[in-house]
Amino acid sequence: MTRSVLGVVLVLIVLAVGARVAFLQLMPAEEGDAEPVYATAEVVRGDIRVVVEGVGNLNPIHLSDLRAAASGYVESVEIERGGRVEAGQLVATLVNEEIGYEVRQLEFDLKRARLELAELLDVPPEEVTRVDPNRGIEIRAPIGGRVTELRVQRGDRLTEGQLVARIVDDSRVIMIAELYPGEIVALKVGDIVWLRNPEYIYEGYVEGLVTDIDPTPVPKEDHFIHRVTIEAENPGLMRPGKEYLLTLKTERGDVHIPRPQRIDRFWQETVVRSPADGTVTDVHVKDMAPVGAGDTLLVLGGADTRRYIEQRQLDIEEMELELARKQEIRENLVVRSPISGTVAWVHVQPGMRVEEGQSIASVFDNSRMNLYIRVDELDVVYVEEGQEAEVLVDALPGRSWQAKVLRVDMMGRAEDGIAQYGVFLEVEDTRELKPGMTAVVRIHIDEKEDVLLVPVEAVFDHDGKAAVEVLTEEGPEVVEVELGLINDRVAEVLSGLEEGQVVITGKPIDRLESEEADLDNVPFAPGLEAPARQESVETIRKQIR
Repeated sequence: MTRSVLGVVLVLIVLAVGARVAFLQLMPAEEGDAEPVYATAEVVRGDIRVVVEGVGNLNPIHLSDLRAAASGYVESVEIERGGRVEAGQLVATLVNEEIGYEVRQLEFDLKRARLELAELLDVPPEEVTRVDPNRGIEIRAPIGGRVTELRVQRGDRLTEGQLVARIVDDSRVIMIAELYPGEIVALKVGDIVWLRNPEYIYEGYVEGLVTDIDPTPVPKEDHFIHRVTIEAENPGLMRPGKEYLLTLKTERGDVHIPRPQRIDRFWQETVVRSPADGTVTDVHVKDMAPVGAGDTLLVLGGADTRRYIEQRQLDIEEMELELARKQEIRENLVVRSPISGTVAWVHVQPGMRVEEGQSIASVFDNSRMNLYIRVDELDVVYVEEGQEAEVLVDALPGRSWQAKVLRVDMMGRAEDGIAQYGVFLEVEDTRELKPGMTAVVRIHIDEKEDVLLVPVEAVFDHDGKAAVEVLTEEGPEVVEVELGLINDRVAEVLSGLEEGQVVITGKPIDRLESEEADLDNVPFAPGLEAPARQESVETIRKQIR
């Protein structure tokens, strides 16, 4: 019991003596006491490294939100939340029957538009959009025959659809004969028919051929008739409306038809109209002149024709773009992941209806992530794109990841009177990390080896220049210095000091009470904070940059 009490007393005595010593060190000395005690440090040689630090949260560089390309129904879902997917892997299948119909309709419309313009410009369909619109339009004969009713001449302005001419193939004629049932008993398709001119019945005949027999009797006046189609070569004078007597050459003998039959039409006849607005720049044929199928009748040109061609070309290009868009939508109904990564969310299930643009799933790639940190105006001047950095994550202590600065904001935002600038970094090989984790970034700025160093606490602003107080035998002496690199602990001294010199890093309280001086140059007690001095260090940093 006595021994325990004695031990406690000894401990109390030791603590009291220690407190007394510390008190005497910190409190001002009385008049006539010893010289003031300063907090000091030697100027030494060593290594200095400058880094800029910041804190941010990890975010995936590649984050894909997969959305429905068109409205429809979900047929299947092939992924689940948290699962791994590879680029190109099937995610979901949607059904939309309307898209398929629209694609087929556009394909048909586009093919027709190309063929029509190709025929107009006399080029292959695949080249219609590459034709120079200034070349004009050649209006060609759709069939061979004779030009009739040519109504245009050079210099005429035509409008789309205006009649240009008629073309008649009069090399053959068609007769629709009206015969009684008894007259066609032995007649069949392919039988020969003689056509004679009633006025010159004995001067020869034109041979024709039965090409069709209508088996349905049609009442006419007080008789039934059958319509029989006869084709005959035209020697030159036969024309529609002219009447001829017929002799049917059947297996049972000749059958003479006493009633004259009228020629119905020529073999072929067509109307040629202007396909566009334009001016006739050239005419290649004359009225009643023979032409072959595809021969040029006339040429359209001028500004109207050029605009017409350009518009048709634009229409085709617009249809191509729309078709490509629809085809892409149809292909995207089979939803695939564009990246390899992890499924963050699945928003649909089979049977569910989705609208165009609705989110189906989200996939992120955590193999590489980025970080956004904010750096104040004093440090951002050191940060440049491409600089290497080290990343530490609280969730995985003792490990680090390499990073690189991607971008530095050009404009800052003021916070508490100091501008803050955004810095974006890319972190490598982050597969073990998760988006959202808090990370500390250390950007390597510069480093030097074997240079003179002093604590930053020793540096202050003296008449606009960096200075320190060197402790000499006569007392403190202000010495101006030239500084190099500065970090949070030490500053590089380029000139003004030598290795081994002692500099003051803290100032005793007695000088505060006994000396009148500029606050920036007044000593502070060792161990106490000196905000004014720290402010001076930041000022010096600005000056030496």
